[in-house]
Amino acid sequence: MLARLQAELADTREQLRACQESHERNHSALCAIADGIAVVDTRGRVTCLNPVASHLTGWKEDACLGRRLGKVVQFTDHQGRSIDVLSEGFSSDPDAIVSLVRRDGHVILVDGAVAPVHAPDKRPLGAVVTFRNVTAATRLNRELAYHANHDALTGLHNRRAFRAQLQRAIGHARDFGTSNALLYLDLDRFKAVNDRGGHRAGDELLRQLAVLLRKQLREHDTVARLGGDEFAVLLENATSADAGNVAEKIRSAVIDFTFAWDGAEFRIGTSIGLVEFDNGDRSVERLLSIADGMCYAAKDGGRNRVMVHGAANRHAPAPGLDVSHRPGARRDDPTTP
Repeated sequence: MLARLQAELADTREQLRACQESHERNHSALCAIADGIAVVDTRGRVTCLNPVASHLTGWKEDACLGRRLGKVVQFTDHQGRSIDVLSEGFSSDPDAIVSLVRRDGHVILVDGAVAPVHAPDKRPLGAVVTFRNVTAATRLNRELAYHANHDALTGLHNRRAFRAQLQRAIGHARDFGTSNALLYLDLDRFKAVNDRGGHRAGDELLRQLAVLLRKQLREHDTVARLGGDEFAVLLENATSADAGNVAEKIRSAVIDFTFAWDGAEFRIGTSIGLVEFDNGDRSVERLLSIADGMCYAAKDGGRNRVMVHGAANRHAPAPGLDVSHRPGARRDDPTTP
């Protein structure tokens, strides 16, 4: 009997030692993993928090054991709504980023996953929640995406992004018959600013004009710098009257604008070509070409005016939009008034 008890005791000690070694190995593995890991039981209460998770959440493991996961690791969506990741998961949208509210109130961006844990006999034991800090990577990706679609000098959409928006508007017009308009703008007397103040003055003028243009447009209108001193505006769901009014509003704002640089003041203007589209039968290239041609006609016809495609006289501005005509002006003549 004694020998049997001693054997059973030795066997129990061996099992305890094996369990301890297994626990230590598992703990070492959790500590070595670069992601944050929270282990919960079937009631959603924390049974383990690895060091990375402690660092990300601001909770020490011994302070959160037995607490519900939502009290320790607080996840929210982009609207600030709390997310129960144990029941909802992190997101059904693979591009969505979840916020984690740290214990000190600071917010970081994370992505992660939830995996159920079962015993060998299939009994549920709880779940493992893994998450990692993607704040820096997300901000970098957003910055790269922004710079890929925006002009570095003015912050407006660049040519690439504008063409994409115009292509979408063409498709929308084809599918729903919406009325839209494209404005092509070229600054008058911009060369005079560059000649007098240098490229720094020209750059500052373009930045100020970008702000001025935004103020003349509706919130959903798209304005872009196509390059140099050329800009484009996409007016969606705009009638002919709307488009003409916006074009005239822009022209008036620019001619009333005074640019000050190094003790000198400059008055500039803008020549605008306007083309309307509503049936989606024109390509991006064709629309831009037509609008550019009308802009050139405005330049050639005296500058500081709006020329509308389809008018009876292509070399005359739309009714009510003509100002200060000077025959024989050339598109790049810096002396044109």
